[in-house]
Amino acid sequence: MTAFSMNQFLLRKIDKLILGEFIPFFLMGVAAFTLLMIAVTLFKDMLNYVTTYGLTVAQVGIFFVLALPQTVAYTLPMAILFATLLAFGRLSEASEITALRAGGIGFFRIVLPALVFAWFVVLMTFLLSEKIAPQSTYTAKQYIQNALIEKGITVQPTDISYMDQDAGWLFAAARADGNTFYDVKWWDFSRPGEITLSLADDGVWEDGKWEFHNARVITLGLGDGKPDEGIIGTSDSGDESNQSERGYRYMTSPSLSMDINRTPSNIMMEGNRDPEEMSLQELRAYIDSPEVLERPAKYILKLQGTYCLKIAAPFASIVFTLLAAPLGLTPTRSTSTMGIGLSMLLVFAYYLLTTFSVKIAEGGFLIPVLAAWLPNIIFLIAGAVLNARFYIRSG
Repeated sequence: MTAFSMNQFLLRKIDKLILGEFIPFFLMGVAAFTLLMIAVTLFKDMLNYVTTYGLTVAQVGIFFVLALPQTVAYTLPMAILFATLLAFGRLSEASEITALRAGGIGFFRIVLPALVFAWFVVLMTFLLSEKIAPQSTYTAKQYIQNALIEKGITVQPTDISYMDQDAGWLFAAARADGNTFYDVKWWDFSRPGEITLSLADDGVWEDGKWEFHNARVITLGLGDGKPDEGIIGTSDSGDESNQSERGYRYMTSPSLSMDINRTPSNIMMEGNRDPEEMSLQELRAYIDSPEVLERPAKYILKLQGTYCLKIAAPFASIVFTLLAAPLGLTPTRSTSTMGIGLSMLLVFAYYLLTTFSVKIAEGGFLIPVLAAWLPNIIFLIAGAVLNARFYIRSG
């Protein structure tokens, strides 16, 4: 065997050695941090659905499975930090690192397999966050919303609104109770030069359509005094009045069927969707929409910060690896205990710094893109300093 092939063989063995320690700790970290996130964010809601709202364990179980991808996407960088500290700590404790260094293997070559794996995790995080988690989370919330509505329960009972820009209409209601929405307003601006406003005491979803009760329909912008053919919906015992050349028409009806083509769950879900649960494409379109552009500057800055953070956050896996490697390689007693405690402390510090920088950006004191990347920059600088000190000390 030539010297070159011998070196290749040794390097492959090093990669197997490092990854053989790293991957089990990574999987352990994913499981541990996912359970922690579930306990903090999902468990209380799931317990509520069973004990307060009377949903079955099977229904809550389906909700849990559908909500899981978003939780896992949050925990992947944390698991990388956990794995780096414990894997390199165990190798150092077992004198494996000392043996590698004595064999002429450099510090950065030892860390390289973990960095390559971290890049893989960055791509996996983007895949989860962009392609799987948004739709899965939406489906989870819609599923549980439908289950509650079937029981006549509305979890989000007030200030409901939903705009369909493509179809050209806006739906709003003051409150909801199951399939019934109260103080309903529906603007139809789909026809050029004309806006129709429908008001109703309540709107009920039944048999695949909306039924508005005690409805008043005002059509603006006719201008020529001619009746408008096919005004939205159909009415029973409708009464028209005030139709004139002044450009509007007014109609009342005790019952008005509306073909909005959206269920109560659709309206409540879409109208109140969390920007953090949108893909980058969806969030960018939302930020550029006329509805958002009319909102306060602080709200727009918050959305822009969320958008930039969705790009920056996955790269925390690389930053955590560079920061944790020299910490893990430093010989300490009780390595496992130190590794677990230190990983929790660093994760807490990172997300505390993230929250702080985003809040500063919302106040207009920092541009959103810098606020989103600031935690990565600070931790990367700290990692560079630790790596340089370890390299000099061990070199």
